[in-house]
Amino acid sequence: MPKEPRAKEGTTPKKRSRKTNPAPANGNGVQADQPLTTSPEVVQQTQSLQSLEEKIRDRAYELYLQRNGHGGSPEQDWLQATREICGEQQIA
Repeated sequence: MPKEPRAKEGTTPKKRSRKTNPAPANGNGVQADQPLTTSPEVVQQTQSLQSLEEKIRDRAYELYLQRNGHGGSPEQDWLQATREICGEQQIA
């Protein structure tokens, strides 16, 4: 690619501007800025996953507090909490 010529002393170089593209359409031909409708099943599943993550987060924080913040790591706490919470749900 050839280099651009340097601007002469005392002049400012031109700024490049990008062309703005319209919002891309998704696979269904619907513009990305239009709201999509979701089924109640998808909403319920999303909410249950969020509540599961909240439970894991709370339990990981409890594990952190139990060891007074010494030793261990956030990743270990998260994995232990996941094992405990998901293990409980598989039994129930």
